[in-house]
Amino acid sequence: MKVKLYAKRLLVLTLGLFVTTVMAFAQGRKVSGKVVDSNDGLGVPGASVVVKGTTRGVISDADGNFSIDVSSNNDVLVVSFVGYQAQEVAVGAKNVINVDLLTDAQALQEVVVTGYTVDNRRETTGAVSIVQAKDLVARPSGNVEQQLQGRVGGVTVITNGQPGTTSQVRVRGFGSFGGNEPLYVVDGVPVS
Repeated sequence: MKVKLYAKRLLVLTLGLFVTTVMAFAQGRKVSGKVVDSNDGLGVPGASVVVKGTTRGVISDADGNFSIDVSSNNDVLVVSFVGYQAQEVAVGAKNVINVDLLTDAQALQEVVVTGYTVDNRRETTGAVSIVQAKDLVARPSGNVEQQLQGRVGGVTVITNGQPGTTSQVRVRGFGSFGGNEPLYVVDGVPVS
């Protein structure tokens, strides 16, 4: 008698858990949409779409399309991408959510990249000069060192003018104490 009563209670408990589980999954639904650039209307590939407050998220495809599971109408989607302002969109009862991302243009400070560190130009203790590529192209030459002549203060380039020969590059004149050859760093490796 006790076994039958125990079995009935176990059956009722199992049935209750099953119904609760089905109801919990029934609340979730799939929301889809497209992330586009507000300037040109083109899809933004690789945009991040995350349900706020969770780790559930997806990335938009090559055309900006996405599809994500939400658990309730109260969920909020956070849509972001590098170079754009992040947007929060309430899901509500919508099944299709299209998001227009606004560009986020910010002025960048000048950065100096050396073989060992990346610094702000104002915080660099050594002498730093920058030569733009467009300035080098303006003076045609078969040798990059010859193109630097006269572009950077304190740098002297001596060449014999023959194609294929190397030039002598001196920093701060010929009589500098401790050597006056520049340090060339290529892909983080000092070369001579």
